Amino acid sequence: MTPTRHPATNLFGTVVKNGCCIGCGACAAFDPGIRIKLDEYGRYVATRQSESTPVNPTAALVCPFADGVPNEDELAQEVFGTEAQFEPHIGYHVATYAGWVVESDFRAQGSSGGLASWLLVELLNRGLVDYVVHVAPQPAPTAGAPLFRFAVSSTPEEVRAKAKSRYYPVEMSGVIVEMLQRPGRYAVVGIPCFIKALRLACRESSVLKQRVTFTVGIVCGHLKSTAFAEMFAWQCGIAPDELRAIDFRTKLPDRPAISYAVTVVGQRDGRDITVTKPTSELFGSNWGHGFFKYKACDFCDDVVGETADISVGDAWLPEYVSDSAGTNVVVVRSQTLNSLLADAAVAGRLHLDSIPAEKVVESQAGGFRHRRDGLAYRLFLEDQAGRWRPTKRVKPGVSHLTPKLREIYALRYELGQASHAAFAAAKAKQDFSIFLQAMNPLTARYDRYCRRSLILRILGKIKRTLIALVRSQR
Repeated sequence: MTPTRHPATNLFGTVVKNGCCIGCGACAAFDPGIRIKLDEYGRYVATRQSESTPVNPTAALVCPFADGVPNEDELAQEVFGTEAQFEPHIGYHVATYAGWVVESDFRAQGSSGGLASWLLVELLNRGLVDYVVHVAPQPAPTAGAPLFRFAVSSTPEEVRAKAKSRYYPVEMSGVIVEMLQRPGRYAVVGIPCFIKALRLACRESSVLKQRVTFTVGIVCGHLKSTAFAEMFAWQCGIAPDELRAIDFRTKLPDRPAISYAVTVVGQRDGRDITVTKPTSELFGSNWGHGFFKYKACDFCDDVVGETADISVGDAWLPEYVSDSAGTNVVVVRSQTLNSLLADAAVAGRLHLDSIPAEKVVESQAGGFRHRRDGLAYRLFLEDQAGRWRPTKRVKPGVSHLTPKLREIYALRYELGQASHAAFAAAKAKQDFSIFLQAMNPLTARYDRYCRRSLILRILGKIKRTLIALVRSQR
């Protein structure tokens, strides 16, 4: 049953005003009075051309964080519920795998196992879609211009040229308009909240619903501002305004998959340079610190893209992480796509290990803790302060966390928000040390709390194991 939907008159007074706009651009595709612009911190945010012009009601009905829209469970049930099983963390699914592409060099050229790019190429080659909508590098970006954008590809060569992960803000208002105007069948790639926005848009537009044939979700830690790329470049000797390209996931042979590098391209002293450095050598590479995170990401409960036909991420599991070539974890919700994968595995084109849903959850354990246990606490704090926040499937609470974990989650939120202003101040003074001076005390404090918490968790696990062993011997 479709839930009751509320008027969209207060989209800017709730989502945008309270910093929970993710900048996806879905609203702007349905309201020409809305523009998606980069703010002073390098985050895409919805803006209005005129405060006096009413917002098109459809604009809020396609916003993934708006009041009154269906949640991920409700949207996924509409699409997949009749043929899929349900798991509380990853949602509806028909199969779950870990694996990689065997044929060609998809794996070598991908961030992980190469399955996302392979699937998109396969859909084109089989004539199942006409176009692929995905994130691509901006051609010849000028100084200070965004490095990436959503683009539409129609050939396997175009798709393969735009492979890899992009930890960078993008918005999709333009490509949604293009899909509405140009007939065809589209496969769309996006992070969870973007795919949710697209599903909501398909509910409001029968044309879009007909044309969006497949959606591919990218397992997401959180969305970064432009400062994330600039921070890496600056440490490699390239000033923020001189950065021209970045590869966030350069593989390092003979190292575990989790030990990758970043490659930046730009100018130094008037000449073009390319620098590659392991992320372990770069300040701010710890995803747990949450540097440059959108506030909306701290109020999201979807890690794997539960409304997508298929979700692809990294298999951060002990049995796979030591392989530097990379391994994907895959959640399939479409029977059509599952048959396609299974046929390719039988033909030896893919290596797929069937894994239980619990293994997928384990592969993203940190993300689920943050977006379930941590989210409950953040919701509790917002409610205590009387502030508007998005309605989530997670219920507000505090009693499930120890005082130490409450401190960790609160400090992680503080880290993410403080990083924006600290980096802007460093850029204004053209001095990276300003950013370090602001963030080092916070990261050191956070790391101390996490070490203590980890020790307590290990001791608790040992205690539970010993108790179970004693009971088994009685």
